[in-house]
Amino acid sequence: MPPFLKQNSYLRSSLSPLRTIFNTSICRLLSTASQDAPFASPASNFAVEYLINSCGLPSDKAIQRSRYLPHLKSPQKPDAVLQFLRQAGITEPQIRAAALRDARFLCYSVEKCLKPRMAELQEIGFSPSHISFLFSINPGLFSYTKLQQQIQFWMLIVGSADKLLHIIKTSFFILTVNLETSVIPNLSFLQQQCSLSVRQIVQLISSAPRLITSSRESLARNVRRAEELGVPRLSGIFVHALKVVSSLKESTIDARLVYWRSLGFSSEELNSIICKTPQVLTSSENLIGCKMEFLINEAACDKLHVVQNPVLLMLSLEKRLMPRILVRKLLESKGFPVTKLAVFMKYIEVKFVEKFVLPYEHAIPGLHQAYRDACCGNVSGLKFLQKTSS
Repeated sequence: MPPFLKQNSYLRSSLSPLRTIFNTSICRLLSTASQDAPFASPASNFAVEYLINSCGLPSDKAIQRSRYLPHLKSPQKPDAVLQFLRQAGITEPQIRAAALRDARFLCYSVEKCLKPRMAELQEIGFSPSHISFLFSINPGLFSYTKLQQQIQFWMLIVGSADKLLHIIKTSFFILTVNLETSVIPNLSFLQQQCSLSVRQIVQLISSAPRLITSSRESLARNVRRAEELGVPRLSGIFVHALKVVSSLKESTIDARLVYWRSLGFSSEELNSIICKTPQVLTSSENLIGCKMEFLINEAACDKLHVVQNPVLLMLSLEKRLMPRILVRKLLESKGFPVTKLAVFMKYIEVKFVEKFVLPYEHAIPGLHQAYRDACCGNVSGLKFLQKTSS
């Protein structure tokens, strides 16, 4: 068990009974994500009208969502649900968003379902705004009897309700995964076998949640793949390599490695690049080729400089590389001092403008506006910088 779970005896004691409940509950809960499943019942005319008039759905969406409310024939239960939700502080836009996600909440019992769930969330520190936001993301979660235990577990790891809700917004499935058989063993493996800190694990939960909720075999395979790319487990960059390999198919990674070698990079150089910036593997072959061609032909950048500073290849070609290279050429043509290419490119935008644009506006009228236009993809800005530097 990960050390950060040992301090919470209540949470530990609540984990064992979860196993039997998960088997029956998860399948039912996950079905909320399938809005257009083929087994949906025919639409009810009353349900369509109710979704339009009481929930604010457009007619086409109301027809789609009403298929999941075939037994809704009277306003008694949905009216009680909406009244309770509004009194609880859930706004009309949030109700509309919830109905678009899963309109079946209109048939939930206020006393047996909604009221207990909201009371449990308040008990563990969720504010009314937190509860409203969670409901709008996926109201189906409120039918889940173990929602409180799941949220307590994840809050213990990520640190706050705000951080958890940020993750749940795009990955609500983490609240439905079996903690005992999947999540906890994976967290222990990452902490004990891969030496990841709690902070790094939270990074993975935020950016690659499916890695944490995957099977042990899948997680171990991704760890091996990251190591095969030359990134050791004890490296500070290992967590980023894990995110990359978990987001790409093995065949995609292999194809991109072959392409990199076709550009003239040796295996040692490629390992060096990936160890510094594993995210380069997420860029397509075409995009990498365009950036390399630009850096070599327009910036006079040699391959060694790229190996030493692979972050150059993660910068936007149109919004960062092209405008700044043109500014650099312009300053050099006028005899003004510039720094090394990688340093020049790595400045954050505000600092770059303060150091390399504004000080030379008096000597090169229109420089600031041309640079801003060029960063926005405006051809006139690019032409100005090219013309002025020639």
